[in-house]
Amino acid sequence: MHQTTEHRGLLRIYTKPEYVETLSNWISEAFTIPAVETHTPHSPTVQLDSYFDTRLQAEIALRALPDSLPPFQAEAIDMSAETWTTFWQHHFKTEEIGNHLRIVPYWEEAPQDERKNLLINPGLSFGTGGHFTTRFCLEQLEIAIEQRAPSSLIDAGSGSGILSIAGAKLGITSITSFDIDPIAVDQAKTNATLNNVDLNCSPADLLDSAWMLPKADLLCANILSNVLIKTAPKLMAATQQRLILSGIQISEVEQVAEVYTRAGGKEVTRLTDGTWCGLVMDK
Repeated sequence: MHQTTEHRGLLRIYTKPEYVETLSNWISEAFTIPAVETHTPHSPTVQLDSYFDTRLQAEIALRALPDSLPPFQAEAIDMSAETWTTFWQHHFKTEEIGNHLRIVPYWEEAPQDERKNLLINPGLSFGTGGHFTTRFCLEQLEIAIEQRAPSSLIDAGSGSGILSIAGAKLGITSITSFDIDPIAVDQAKTNATLNNVDLNCSPADLLDSAWMLPKADLLCANILSNVLIKTAPKLMAATQQRLILSGIQISEVEQVAEVYTRAGGKEVTRLTDGTWCGLVMDK
């Protein structure tokens, strides 16, 4: 059960660079959350941070780490909203995406030119464009709008709301946005207000068989592979033109592509950064 709180639990792992992928994959599969990598110059170790709703959840995750994983040191930490904000102010910078978009932290001044500025306050949620999975979705969203001229969008796993906000600023008039985490839903609404975008974002669980999606021309799902695989028929049924999938580990991309092909999709794009993958499927 998610709790709206000013604090979150942090599972922090220190390991060697060659073990990062294995540990990140295990965390993603076990807890369905990402691990944020921090590299310190001249340090022999990499820091992996995974954020939970409470300190207790982080401690439970710490105890769940199996001895079979590569060598690491780990601890559970209570992390305040203030510390979280300081973290993002250090790591999150203005970045241009594709041909028309620019992500701007809300504490920085937005340049005024032909690009669409996406003002983002990370709050206690993910999705700033700094990660391959979010950048892939933003770039493919822009391409889909140019190629298919969709009038409706579903943003599944909205996080900070960045994809919904980008879609609205690029001219999509009907947007359905949801996330399983109520904290992320609140943050998406905050970011929509920052951008003068009217966003209807709600908490919802794709794995709930009783909850049905509306239909939309374009659907973006930046969620983990196990959820993408389990919900493939539901996501394909809701998509009328194009489906953008991300949050896929490179070792799982073939399975995801096969499941969506069987569900009626035709793969048109596959990109990777060596660890994460994104897929674009046409209906």
